[in-house]
Amino acid sequence: MEKINKPDRLLLFCGTAILALLLGIATLSPSLRSGVFERNLVPVFTVLLVAAAAVYFLSVANLRKNLAASVPLIILFGLAFRVAFMFSAPVLENDFYRYMWDGGVLASGVNPYSHSPLDVSEGEAHENLFELKERHEEPFENINHPHVKTIYPPVAQLFFAASYALSPMSVTAWRFVLLIFDAATLSLLLLTLRQFGMPLQNCLVYWWNPLLVKVIFNSLHMDVLAFPFVLGAVLLFLAGRKKLWVLALSLAAGVKFWPALIFGAIVRPITNRKETALQALTFTLIVAVMLLPMLPSGQDSASGLVAYGKSWQNNSPLFATVLGGVEALLESLGIHPGHAQKYSRIAIVAVLALWKFYVTFAMRTSIGIHRRALLIVGGIFLLSPTQFPWYYTWLLPFLAVAPSGAFLSLTALLPLYYLQYYFPSGEGGGIFGNVVVWVEFAPAWILLALEAGRFLSAEKKRKIEGDG
Repeated sequence: MEKINKPDRLLLFCGTAILALLLGIATLSPSLRSGVFERNLVPVFTVLLVAAAAVYFLSVANLRKNLAASVPLIILFGLAFRVAFMFSAPVLENDFYRYMWDGGVLASGVNPYSHSPLDVSEGEAHENLFELKERHEEPFENINHPHVKTIYPPVAQLFFAASYALSPMSVTAWRFVLLIFDAATLSLLLLTLRQFGMPLQNCLVYWWNPLLVKVIFNSLHMDVLAFPFVLGAVLLFLAGRKKLWVLALSLAAGVKFWPALIFGAIVRPITNRKETALQALTFTLIVAVMLLPMLPSGQDSASGLVAYGKSWQNNSPLFATVLGGVEALLESLGIHPGHAQKYSRIAIVAVLALWKFYVTFAMRTSIGIHRRALLIVGGIFLLSPTQFPWYYTWLLPFLAVAPSGAFLSLTALLPLYYLQYYFPSGEGGGIFGNVVVWVEFAPAWILLALEAGRFLSAEKKRKIEGDG
């Protein structure tokens, strides 16, 4: 019998350990449902997820030292991680109820942007929705923010409806849809690594990430739907498929809005300005047409986009600090501090725009497409007023191609987000708002500063050698 090589022995150990920890979370999950959870189990769940991240880091570090690890073994273990959550109860989150409701609304022939769930409860909606509510009373009653119309873009709505068509309001059907897109992401990631002559084992960075597995296959968040379109757009661009890559990225923006911001990160190497302008115009027109169904949501307070853009804030110590500073400034100027949300968000958008411009143009000769995209998306995440763990998954397909220890560290830090369900909020934010959120993000910011310092030193050295 052939002996298992040393890299695969460590891989077996790490994979088994992560699987055991995720199974532990799955076992606890019925007692950690959103709204009816056992508070004392929240720290236990958090420790299990952080421990899984620690073993994951060990497996990533092992890849960097020895690339003889078995790719099929990596894929099989990653699949086992996902199967571990296939019949678990979603832990502490319930956004999936909105996805299932939206899918049912669209399948009923109604524009999902026309009515909020509250409209249906109050009898002020399309008649088809009253029947839908009667058939699926439990999912309907569990929709969060029922006064708000859906925020999810039209392409995502098609996949919600596809899940509903497979099995109405079924968590299992939705998990099946997510698995299809997750597997497509892995396939395109392997193609990307091959395209760049990189070790296929690097797919482990995405495929084994325990936080991604938890938020997608346990909590059922829909973010993975955009990943194949984004990776596909880059591959099509590199293959010179000028129309198809624009279409692929447009579809990604039709799932979630953030891929629209990496258009410049992809298109930048094109030197033909006329061609670039034409592609930018095509991209804009396609996205605009796709978003037309959202017009009925209007611009009132019931619009999901308006509510999100004006006031939603969670788990962001940076934004909370900016907001506090702006409130103090406005008070000192005799302006009502209630305007602080608007001005703080304008300031954040301005900083993000400058960062995007810098990455796209000032760093254009130093880094590739995937690292530019990583830095732009990482900026979106770290500057956002809402820094949910599932938003972090946007970075993972890029991290497999453009590694960053600083961004990767968030895999172990972001599980602390769930401690807000253990610590009482209290006046002024309490322990979570004043301590835990800083523990979540401060280490990553420090590591990012160190990475930036090393990059700038390397750039300076390269420039000196180039001048010499």
